[in-house]
Amino acid sequence: MFKKSLLIIGLTIFTMGLFAQSVEEAGAKYNEGNTAMKAKKYSAAVASYEAALKMAKASPDAGDLTGNIEKQLMSAYMKTGLSSYKKKDYDGAIAYLDKSYAIADQLGDAGTQKKLTEYIAKIRSSKGMSLIKDKKLDEAYAEFEMAHQEKADCAISYYGKGLVFKEKGDMNKMMENMDQAIKIGSEQPKMAKYADKAKNAAGKALIAEATQEITREHGKEAVQLINDSFKYESGNADTYYYLTIAYNKSKQYAQAAEAANKALSMKAGDKSDIYFELGQALEGNGDAAGACDAYKKVASGPNVEAAKYQITQKLKCG
Repeated sequence: MFKKSLLIIGLTIFTMGLFAQSVEEAGAKYNEGNTAMKAKKYSAAVASYEAALKMAKASPDAGDLTGNIEKQLMSAYMKTGLSSYKKKDYDGAIAYLDKSYAIADQLGDAGTQKKLTEYIAKIRSSKGMSLIKDKKLDEAYAEFEMAHQEKADCAISYYGKGLVFKEKGDMNKMMENMDQAIKIGSEQPKMAKYADKAKNAAGKALIAEATQEITREHGKEAVQLINDSFKYESGNADTYYYLTIAYNKSKQYAQAAEAANKALSMKAGDKSDIYFELGQALEGNGDAAGACDAYKKVASGPNVEAAKYQITQKLKCG
């Protein structure tokens, strides 16, 4: 029994010595990580903190040290992730930020969790934008959806989803998402630039789609698209010119004349194309004298001969 007791005491002392050594080694690695953090060598800091944490967890006497290591490792993961993001290594950035989030969750650090969700949502949105450039629209959409899972009111991802639908030619869904980006941007000053981007992109996309509908002889569809565009942009001379054509094609001549006069008031330089469409509108509305006056002002461009024909042969007001 005496020998057995001595053996137990010996093992206890030996084990305590190992624990003390483990804590000491963990502390050294921890300090090594702190030095790397100060030097902004975040990957090296991560490696040191991970090693320190493994050592500390092997010792029951390293409670306070373990907590300190975890806090620093959480920060090192975050900084490494953000550094990867700057290099456009989106997947690497997300992987590190996820690790940081896991520690924040374990520590009950709600403030850091909130910050990390915002970072992750932004990075997923940035990845989505890069996928749009590569024409990988479905993959881009998936990234924007994951961004929303991180942060429901992520203006960037709504803007990105709007761009996806723009590329797919779905103007209704494009507007739904751009509207959300604009709403959030109006409520969150930091997101205001995405509200502006959404307005600009939506307005231009709708006009571009309207011009395509005009070439297809779809006047009513073009009218709707152009009027929708006014939600996002006030419109210029070209916008009202296209609207005049669209109204003429859909035989809404009074509205066409109104749009043409608006275009004329905004246009600088040669206005021949607008005057021709104004002539078409007035002629369609039964105002022969007004139509003749408009056609006579068509001085250049592809409509000169057509205007002369209307004046001399159809309206006979030459």
